[in-house]
Amino acid sequence: MIRGADIPIRVKLLSAIVGTTSLCLIATAAVFVVYNWFSVRSTLTNNLAAVAEVFTLNTTAALSFNDAPAATEILSSLRAKREVLQACIYKFDNDGQELLFARYSSGEDLSLQCPQTPPTADFFTHNHLVVVSPVILGNEKIGSLYIERGLHDLWESTRVDSIVVALMALASIAIASVLSLFLQRLISNPILALLGTTKAVSVAGDYSLRAIPTGNDEIGELISGFNNMLAQIEGRDIALESTKKELEVRIEQADKANNELEAALAKLKETQEQLVNNEKMASLGGLVAGVAHEINTPVGVGVTAASTLREDTKTTTGLYESGELTNSSLKRYFATCMQATEIILGNLQRAADLIHSFKQVAVDQTSSEYRMFEIKRYIDETLLSLKPKLRSTELKVEVECDPNLAVNSVPGAISQIITNLVMNSVQHGYDEGTKGCLRIHVEDQAKHIHIHYSDDGKGMPPEVLKKVFEPFFTTRRGSGGSGLGMHIVYNLVTQQLKGTVSLHSNLGKGSSVDIVFPKRELD
Repeated sequence: MIRGADIPIRVKLLSAIVGTTSLCLIATAAVFVVYNWFSVRSTLTNNLAAVAEVFTLNTTAALSFNDAPAATEILSSLRAKREVLQACIYKFDNDGQELLFARYSSGEDLSLQCPQTPPTADFFTHNHLVVVSPVILGNEKIGSLYIERGLHDLWESTRVDSIVVALMALASIAIASVLSLFLQRLISNPILALLGTTKAVSVAGDYSLRAIPTGNDEIGELISGFNNMLAQIEGRDIALESTKKELEVRIEQADKANNELEAALAKLKETQEQLVNNEKMASLGGLVAGVAHEINTPVGVGVTAASTLREDTKTTTGLYESGELTNSSLKRYFATCMQATEIILGNLQRAADLIHSFKQVAVDQTSSEYRMFEIKRYIDETLLSLKPKLRSTELKVEVECDPNLAVNSVPGAISQIITNLVMNSVQHGYDEGTKGCLRIHVEDQAKHIHIHYSDDGKGMPPEVLKKVFEPFFTTRRGSGGSGLGMHIVYNLVTQQLKGTVSLHSNLGKGSSVDIVFPKRELD
């Protein structure tokens, strides 16, 4: 069996010319036939739709007066159109369902039956075209008209077109074959001569041989280029060897530089992770300070109430021992005891609740484990730890979230995100003493949780906005800013929560952050 690569160039050229011509002609013929088929089909559809529109107007009265014989009589006028096989009129019954009202059949195909309910749109089958048109009275649809016609005229037209196009294609291929026999010789003979020179150079290894030019066309330029190539091969062999040695040296230098870069990158990542951890621990330190400040108030109130109770007890005891204790003094003492006890218990309970909340937030900030928690309550607990820092500002925080919304996620990540966003607004969004509002809106989106955080502060210019998530970027380098707050937010959202974060800001109009992360099913 002869391989395609072993076929002589003359045969290849002849096959290429004739084959290409044949494929183009066949493709053109197929496109023409298909285009003509679709064109005729479109015309038939439009004509049938026009007929349907006329008959919907004519059958409106029959449907309105529930006159089935009149509707049948109107449809029977379709017998003038022999290609129409059947037509059906449908009318709404009392239940609002369209049922068959009247029918016309040409009788050519006894197997045709009207469907029980009209189709919702026009459609084609292999031999049939169906058009469905609504019957409108005023602005109300009172029924539908169904018309089905045969497509034998379409297929007959297609068959005739195919035969004519096929005959034209065969004639064109025959002419192309005769012309290609002459043209392939003009191309193949110079190429065969060049092939002979190539074999001689390959066998003898003599690069002084040259092919004889045949003209100034492309093949002549090919021969000239081949001759120039022979003259340059020897010089290029020497240059190639020199370049090879130089390349080896450069590769060795590049490998050394890559190793140095990899070591520097690893060191940079290690330093960055250490700084990020330091930032988290600093946040945890702020949480501890918040714990001490918030617990101090209920404990102080409890101590004051206990001191008051002790003094009243001493006074009452003295009155009792001296025999001067009256009934009203004893009642007053009992009332003081009850009031002090309630104050002490209430404040101790508040302190216990604060300790529990702060303990949970602190544990979560050092953990990356998933657990189920109420997101509204958790945000409130996080904001409680930030209360000492917010109290020194004129800012208020509004939280809008369903109190019953529970998620299975990483609470420590959410606490860290809220903390960093709030502190970023406090430090960068407002001048000292400026009033403002921080808003946190949490929305349940079926498969995702959307947290929208916004402030009405100074906003950011475009050059700051595009760099805000970069590590170590800060506009307050000399004022205690580390440049890691928003970078930590980005990492927590994208890596731990597997979500997305986007930042929007206009100078003088505040900033907003949209965080979307997927819900996670309980394991």
